[in-house]
Amino acid sequence: MTNTALILITDPQRSLEDHAGLPLLKRTVLAAQKGGIEEFLMVAPENSEGRLKDLLSGDKRITSRIRWYRHENGSLSDSLRDISPESVLIIRAESVFDPDIIKKMNGSGLNNTSACVAVRNGSGRPEPGRCTLKLVEGVIVDCDTPGASHHTAGLILTRPGSLKSTPAGASDGHMDLCDIVKGLLGTGGVRALNVTDELCMEVVSQETMHESKRKLFERLGLITDSPFSYYVSRKLSGFASGALVRLPLTPNQITLMSFFTALLACWFYLQGGYWYSMTGALVFYASFILDLADGEVARLKYMSSKYGALFDSICDSISYSVILFCIALAIHRNADIPNILMVGAVAAGALFICTSLDTYIHLTGKDLWDNKPSPLERLFANEDCFLLSLFAFTLFDRLPWYLWIVAIGSIIYTLVLIGEMRVKKSSRA
Repeated sequence: MTNTALILITDPQRSLEDHAGLPLLKRTVLAAQKGGIEEFLMVAPENSEGRLKDLLSGDKRITSRIRWYRHENGSLSDSLRDISPESVLIIRAESVFDPDIIKKMNGSGLNNTSACVAVRNGSGRPEPGRCTLKLVEGVIVDCDTPGASHHTAGLILTRPGSLKSTPAGASDGHMDLCDIVKGLLGTGGVRALNVTDELCMEVVSQETMHESKRKLFERLGLITDSPFSYYVSRKLSGFASGALVRLPLTPNQITLMSFFTALLACWFYLQGGYWYSMTGALVFYASFILDLADGEVARLKYMSSKYGALFDSICDSISYSVILFCIALAIHRNADIPNILMVGAVAAGALFICTSLDTYIHLTGKDLWDNKPSPLERLFANEDCFLLSLFAFTLFDRLPWYLWIVAIGSIIYTLVLIGEMRVKKSSRA
């Protein structure tokens, strides 16, 4: 498994362009780092090194070592002489990819080939800036071929020795993946890894820039998303994330925005009356969209952390519990329903306990809980179910029933979580 990457900067100007809140080069580096790369060797054209260094320096998210190497005479393997890794991953700086692609390439290995190249199906038409490839049974036999149906996707896994015939730069100081593939073809078999269905592509134009952003936003959901969240809420939160990611806001600040929006919804419910309650339901759903957006912005900017997840969960638990108690208080003031205040207090307390316990389980080790939820959990044990049922009972003016259902359901789910913890701990022991 390689942990060394050679970043080939072919278009410095495009590397500095914004891509969903991050300069393209920084997104490439952070994605590769998340994929397991611990050392970067930047191969930059002449007169561009200073700007690019300034872009990456001082960013606390980048913890891997970075070295710089200019396009000069010689071969790319010369730049790896001081490191001498068994294999190296070559990444075009102007590319967007899922970090798991690196793990996938490492997992497939090189075996008896000299390189493994990530490829995508193409249209057969020449596309400026892309290297077209001719494949025969999954093996690359020629590159820069007119009418070829595949093209490079920005990543190449190879051995340093195979790069000896690859120059560090063309006479004009420019170099692209075609130069590397041409050199590799003379050293042995070059295998193709098809990533057409994955997020892995080179950004060579504004069209591909927009396409890569669209694919990136499509993959911001989580495995725990319910069907409603997948088809509705994530679409709305994607619009919010697209706007928020351009602002100098941290995910935790967006979490606070979501929390205060939820408190505003609590105020509407507290006023009592049908239309105040309906407004509260809509405002509360807006807070949920912001709640989804904070995680999406964190993933887009590579700012996810356990502290952020914990802070987000605490804010959610408080807002859900407070809105239940505000509903009970409003009903208690405006209607003669026995024990409704006590039911609201039980519902708020039980929901806070079960959501806090659920967060604890998910943040304290994979051995206590399966990351993939069951179909039943996807339908009922999630925020969407809470929000949709809140909206439905508000719409039909049956909020007292809602408090009873949440109180009973939260107690049952808490007991289920405790039982799951005991079973998992017993089986582990």
